[in-house]
Amino acid sequence: MSNEDGSPEEELCLVDSCTTNSILTEIKYFQTLKKREGNVLTIAGRDALIVGSGRAIITLPMGTKIVIENALLYPDSTHTLLSYRDIRKNGIHVETYEENKEEYLLLTKPTEYGKQICERIPTLESGLYYTYIKPIEHVAYKVIFQNVDAFQTWHDRLGHPGIGMMRKIITNSIGHDLTKAKFPTTSDYMCTACATGKLILRPSPLKIRAEPLRFLERIQGDICGPIEPSSGPFRYFMVLIDASTRWSHVCLLSTRNHAFAKIII
Repeated sequence: MSNEDGSPEEELCLVDSCTTNSILTEIKYFQTLKKREGNVLTIAGRDALIVGSGRAIITLPMGTKIVIENALLYPDSTHTLLSYRDIRKNGIHVETYEENKEEYLLLTKPTEYGKQICERIPTLESGLYYTYIKPIEHVAYKVIFQNVDAFQTWHDRLGHPGIGMMRKIITNSIGHDLTKAKFPTTSDYMCTACATGKLILRPSPLKIRAEPLRFLERIQGDICGPIEPSSGPFRYFMVLIDASTRWSHVCLLSTRNHAFAKIII
């Protein structure tokens, strides 16, 4: 929502010392957002069911920008909550101040010339501190409503296709609730079965039936990797299989250049 002049609309926000995380009710504040479920402790108790979390940036009335690395999205919340902890993580100090018998919260930052007052936060009749927030202008946020568990389930059911093939299958099929928006990126997703299944052995066209091979006369091998996560200094593994007895041996490699040395040993 925006005002008639195109500027973002302000929203009432409670500054809460009890909440474990800042809680926002709209996506417009988020730069990244991942699907997540769970409860969070607020001034109303521990019954706040969140639907997502991510990095958000809000702007306070005097122009102070607060970066929240792990803000929670809770659309059903009656109030937006800003936690003291997220304020402090931005290098801003919180202190109380009284003027004309009215109590305020002062958000301050130390400078070389002394203490700079960034924001003055008044109180409601109930005694709660409140302010107004709005999203930063021209923000481009990335929503990553990923559900890796659902993706993994369908990835297994469909026979472990690649992410590109998964997109085609999901787009052209019905009977599921998976959308392309929930797909993880290739760099974020790792399937153990796919990684170990890269080794594919096919029959050799040589005269195995007529001339049985002796032990270690012919060795079939493959190098797999890089391993995610790496096993210490090792990022690859090499599998060697004897063609006659099916004896196998696995070598860990820090680089593929070490493969020939391992075979000689």
